[in-house]
Amino acid sequence: MAKVFTSREFVDKCKWLVNSVPNVYYSGDKWCTLNDTGRWRLDCVISIKSLLWGFRADKNLYHGGAVYKSNGVADFTCNGGLDYCTGVSTNFNNLVAGEYLCMKGTSANHSGIYLGNGKVFECTTGWGTRRCIISDIDSNGNRSLNGVRNLRWTYHGKLNYINYNDTPVDPHKERVKELQRVLNEQYNCGLAVDGSFGNLTYRACMNNYLYLGKKAPIHIRWLQRRLIELGYSCGSCGVDGSFGYDTLEAVKRFQRDRGLAVDGHVGGDTSRKLVE
Repeated sequence: MAKVFTSREFVDKCKWLVNSVPNVYYSGDKWCTLNDTGRWRLDCVISIKSLLWGFRADKNLYHGGAVYKSNGVADFTCNGGLDYCTGVSTNFNNLVAGEYLCMKGTSANHSGIYLGNGKVFECTTGWGTRRCIISDIDSNGNRSLNGVRNLRWTYHGKLNYINYNDTPVDPHKERVKELQRVLNEQYNCGLAVDGSFGNLTYRACMNNYLYLGKKAPIHIRWLQRRLIELGYSCGSCGVDGSFGYDTLEAVKRFQRDRGLAVDGHVGGDTSRKLVE
């Protein structure tokens, strides 16, 4: 099974939700949508699954970029998340950063992610917070915030979708993974998000190539972001998801500099160069 994140990346994503993404606890069918005050609706298990499904708090994308059951990640419940874990245990002396926590066997339905150093990510109504927070855990699984105890975690395990070896991230592979996720989201290509720019990814780029006037906003925004990262301006509109003349000229300049055919089309060869 392809891994979505290393444990370090996953922990950083959880902290990002707490510190950089306005959010509110909401349990219902409007998951990962904005409320009237501009806060993202999340609950305990949705906050975890949405990250694995690609949530990036992009207001221009449905569900903020999260795609239901994408990246091979199942739709699991709080307690059901243990079914997608290895090393399931009730011993909290052997916790590893990035592990899944839940309260199976109690009257509470809740889940979280261990961040390391006695800290837990969770989206909760506990302590009157109603948002994503970082709480505390002790060696018995007891849960607290600012010294105030509230329930306890009962089980933990290593999610199958996380690489707990923390193999150093290869920037090229991560760029290919991003492209693969974009192609899956925009065109439902069904690519394995494995970071390998092989024949299937090349063919998906060829079959869904970009050109002046094409309507494919998710794919075009990816292109514009990558061009800008590489120093090619896409004009005053920037990342707007529209393949206009400014984006066309940026593509042509990129192709010229990389020794590619200067046709303004972003297919297999140009995409391969964009992720190098």
